[in-house]
Amino acid sequence: MADNSNLDKLLKKYDRPGPRYTSYPMVPVWKSDFGHEEYVRALENSSKKPDEPLSIYLHIPFCRQRCWFCGCNTTTLKKEGTHNSYLDIVDKELNLAADLLSKRRRVSQFHWGGGTPSCLSNENTVKAFEIFSRKFKIADNAEVSIELDPRITDEERIQLLKSLGFNRLSFGVQDFNADIQTAIGRNQDEKKTVELYRYCRDEGFQGINFDLIYGLPKQTLGLFKDTVRKTIDLGPDRIALYNFAYLPDSKPHQRLIRSEDLPSPSEKIELFLTAREMFLESGYKLIGMDHFVLPEDELAIAQSEGRLRRNFMGYTVKASEDWLGFGMSSISYVDNSFAQNLSTLDLYQKKIEEGSFAVYRGMRLSEDDIIRQYLIADLMCNFKIDITELENKFKITFNKYFGDTLEALKIFQDDGLLIEEADAYTLTDMGKIFIRNIAMAFDSYLKGNDLKVQFSRTV
Repeated sequence: MADNSNLDKLLKKYDRPGPRYTSYPMVPVWKSDFGHEEYVRALENSSKKPDEPLSIYLHIPFCRQRCWFCGCNTTTLKKEGTHNSYLDIVDKELNLAADLLSKRRRVSQFHWGGGTPSCLSNENTVKAFEIFSRKFKIADNAEVSIELDPRITDEERIQLLKSLGFNRLSFGVQDFNADIQTAIGRNQDEKKTVELYRYCRDEGFQGINFDLIYGLPKQTLGLFKDTVRKTIDLGPDRIALYNFAYLPDSKPHQRLIRSEDLPSPSEKIELFLTAREMFLESGYKLIGMDHFVLPEDELAIAQSEGRLRRNFMGYTVKASEDWLGFGMSSISYVDNSFAQNLSTLDLYQKKIEEGSFAVYRGMRLSEDDIIRQYLIADLMCNFKIDITELENKFKITFNKYFGDTLEALKIFQDDGLLIEEADAYTLTDMGKIFIRNIAMAFDSYLKGNDLKVQFSRTV
């Protein structure tokens, strides 16, 4: 665990609820008056850049059963016919978008998330892939990724994914301990997970990610260290170390988790800091606030060169300026506008059947939003604020434009989190732990606003 003498004081000062900044502006400030017509205009404007690539996200909202810790938009419909009809609706949504995009069809990043995309049958997996292949050209060097549930993924499915062109796999692990799995309603066999991982390696997959979660019920430092050690020994290319957000008021299924089984706030922080230190000592490189990659991974190389990017699909070097989300609850970012689909299956399908996009909220960014979005993204990805680049790109004077933030930056410097250089602010190793707090200083929507939304804690 980190041994800085000021750590306890800093944790008490900075550990509080705050956004994760997978987007800026954050989702709670998006507007309900951004709908079909606004999204159409954004796609039409986007079509004027036919040579620029696109990123595409497909949301498969189905799970065989809902895990109690889950915070995703999912449904536990199990009928294969429902999956098939859902893909028919996605096909119609895709056609609506493709018609408006004209000749802009090249894809540099294609990600399937959920829910559990691997709950689709082999037949429907092929169908989903072909739906997009008919309208879009997936580039030869594209990042093609999918989230897997090891409990329901077999060797035949891995062979199919490889034949379709998938080159990145994300394993939902959470924790290897059987008692902890039971406490979150998951019951995932460690042996099966390890065997599937090794099979994927044998099949030549070099882009494998493990999702781990700290703060789960019944987790202790000793048990979680065991999960971390096993992960390091297996050596996945990437690791996402997520903070469990216990929000039973907004996520009623989380009430199945006994609150008395959860680690205390101080224990939870110790879980994170210990796992972080173990990954770093084993040679992994820190990416953003909670991801780790092998030093030869393209994300590590991109970060060292200051060109790492991030969107709702995660950290990447393949992200395009615009990304399109398809399916229930999916999010798009097109022509400097966010747009999110309806989050219930019936309403989403009804809208698409009517020939309309299912967008129910979104936001067109102002010039100020775009400037702050760029700054926060650079901070979250590359651990620095490049003042010269910002001033040249947006024709601003940093100290004048962000004058109301300079006092906060000075406090971060005094606390040893930030170093001021001639043309940049750079995070210290300690500052990387509190990266969300530093990003919050630049968030104009947090200043004087009561958003009435529950955020996860920043550490």
